Amino acid sequence: MNPRAIQRAVVRMLYDPDFVAAIHGARALPGLSEAERALLRRVDPRAFATDPFRRARAVQAIVEEFPCSAAAVGLARVEAFLATREFLACLGDGGSMGLAFATWLEDQAAGAGRIEAAMARLRRPMAESPPLVAGTLRCAVTLAPIVVPAGSLAWYEATRAWLGATPLHTLAERADQAPRAAPPRRSPVRSRDPGEEQLLIEISASGEMSLGTASEALVRLLRHAQRARTRRELEREAVVRGAAADEAAGVIDDLLAQGLLVAG
Repeated sequence: MNPRAIQRAVVRMLYDPDFVAAIHGARALPGLSEAERALLRRVDPRAFATDPFRRARAVQAIVEEFPCSAAAVGLARVEAFLATREFLACLGDGGSMGLAFATWLEDQAAGAGRIEAAMARLRRPMAESPPLVAGTLRCAVTLAPIVVPAGSLAWYEATRAWLGATPLHTLAERADQAPRAAPPRRSPVRSRDPGEEQLLIEISASGEMSLGTASEALVRLLRHAQRARTRRELEREAVVRGAAADEAAGVIDDLLAQGLLVAG
């Protein structure tokens, strides 16, 4: 038997009553042998229903951190995340549910999803940022430079205001009403593409987020610097982004002075 598979099955049974029923059903379940299912069947199914609000609390936590993404994809889709391998892996490994949701979300919520996924990662910098090697530079871990479809920031801000202080309540209460306009997306037809906008998200020491537009040159340069680079590499990238060759060093110095870049 595979202890890891059994552990993940137990975690899923805590959150997914349909999976509990499937364990006790007749149909085969991918990833579980009959011996493993037999072991799980020995557990009284009522043991997995002792906390009827566990699933609801998980959905609430996701919606509170990703309110506009939830508005874009709908509560049913958010709840469906609780049966995904990303969710089960984060619980089994003691990982972050927010980061797991951000990974699973990908482009489902378009620009709003990218904004909130970037915010989730900013809240957990140590989860994804290895220490800087001496002699290298990198975008500050308090910053997230992102590129989204044009109009995403306006949609995000309007939707966040519409959701109010209790986004889960708003979404549940208005579930039967006409949905808000979908967030802007890149069109597969180039001639209909609304274009892009570049955003900078910053988290303060107190955890407050600031969000605004920035120049394409700056955002592209900072995105290039999200992986540790040598100063020479960043100066070359600054030239690619429009700086004169004799100005590139000054550009990097300015970004270091402003705290947008940090040195190892």
